[in-house]
Amino acid sequence: MSLSFTNAAKAKKLREYFNRHGRIYIVIDATSDDVQLPDNLKGDPALRLVLNVRMPQRIHIADDRIDSDFSFSGRIYPCQIPMHTIWAAYLPEGELEQGIIWDDSVPEMIKAIVQAVRSNVSDEETEELPDISAAKEPVENDAAVVSPITVINGGGNKDKQEADAAPRKTSHLRVVK
Repeated sequence: MSLSFTNAAKAKKLREYFNRHGRIYIVIDATSDDVQLPDNLKGDPALRLVLNVRMPQRIHIADDRIDSDFSFSGRIYPCQIPMHTIWAAYLPEGELEQGIIWDDSVPEMIKAIVQAVRSNVSDEETEELPDISAAKEPVENDAAVVSPITVINGGGNKDKQEADAAPRKTSHLRVVK
């Protein structure tokens, strides 16, 4: 695959975001054949990986891909993640409004799921829904992996009464075109 301006711009934005925060989640489309990950993780259109500056291995964010030897369940695996497969990055803790989404890289399957959920929610609730938000907590490891990304309308792990009483957050991802 040739280097594109879009991928280089995405890589620059991702490097800046990673350097500024030190620990981020990236969301990748692991259905692509050019993603090099353990076989059991392939096929997920919303695979989340944790990148942390404190990881012992080097994480190289090039203009066309991320290269690193990540650890999955204690086993080291050399990974290559093409930039075109990365469609979101966000902070794992704190305020969720500080994420990035690259709309042109979001898999069609994810867009369809978001659209289906939005069509089943009233107009008032739709305005308050986050565009895309992770519902599960990642497994802590050198490279934590959790899936899938789902759309939620409130409290995450809280029970329904607490979710209804809690104020809803606005979108935590912003579209980068």
